[in-house]
Amino acid sequence: MKRIISVISALFLLLVAASAQEVTITSAPDTTAILIGDQIGFTVSAVIPAGTVAGISEAGDTLAGKIVILGKSPRDSVAGPNGKIVIFDRYLITAFDSGTYTIPPFYAEVASGDTLLRYYSENSSLRVLRPDVTPPDSTDVIFDIIPPRRAPVTFAEIVPWLVIAFVAAVLLYLLARFLPRNPLRRFVRPLPPPEPAHIIALRELSALRSEELWQKGEVKKYYSRLSDILRRYIDNRYGISSPELTTDETVRMLQRAAVTTGRQMSVVKEMLSLSDMVKFAKYVPESSLHERCYEDAMKFVEETREAEETAGERTGEGGRHA
Repeated sequence: MKRIISVISALFLLLVAASAQEVTITSAPDTTAILIGDQIGFTVSAVIPAGTVAGISEAGDTLAGKIVILGKSPRDSVAGPNGKIVIFDRYLITAFDSGTYTIPPFYAEVASGDTLLRYYSENSSLRVLRPDVTPPDSTDVIFDIIPPRRAPVTFAEIVPWLVIAFVAAVLLYLLARFLPRNPLRRFVRPLPPPEPAHIIALRELSALRSEELWQKGEVKKYYSRLSDILRRYIDNRYGISSPELTTDETVRMLQRAAVTTGRQMSVVKEMLSLSDMVKFAKYVPESSLHERCYEDAMKFVEETREAEETAGERTGEGGRHA
């Protein structure tokens, strides 16, 4: 009998000692219902007896999957009654999907000899609500804006346009029937017939001689003027744009046109080549070549000038076309 009483007394003392070492942990949000996107706090607290070393579990990025943890305050602790210590973990949470979520419990671990004891909190829940939005009225049907209706065109509106079109047609017919083909011709002075190419070239050659450029030492300017006169004459006489062509191209065009003799073509080639050497290669020819080139240019123009009767016929045709 004494032995039974001793065993019961020992068990009672162990229970009292165990109750004195028990750890209490709780976890819960500040409120049980929020709207989507609202931010609230979530607190985990553990009451630990004095002298007991306990580890408290922590959350990662989310609670219950859809509850997002925005931040966590540093762990705090305060002294409780009977020498106990209260530890707090504070989380800032939110949710972006509506629904009711069950938050799993947190726990505290206490090492007792070779045994690791865990103390769990209760499950908590959070309800995430959508804002109240007035539902659309399904009884009303929304139609597009009715476009403006076109008024029918009446015959009275068409009559003025028909009259205008008829009068315009009659006026155009009368003008085409009775007016001369070119009523402004009597008020316009006809253009004078163009000068023959050889007249222009001979006049420019005479002006070049009177300036006496090579006698003044301006040899480059003399040959430049002489070659320009010859090129413009070829352009006006044969329609070969020699001012825009090289010497070789000008000679080839004359050969293709077959409008000059072999000697005349040699004169053109020699004169233009000599002028190119003076202008671009700073070549200074002998004094005898200055006068000879001038005489060759005069002779070429005289030999290839347009016949008088042909010039008169073309002048008459030009006057008729004017």
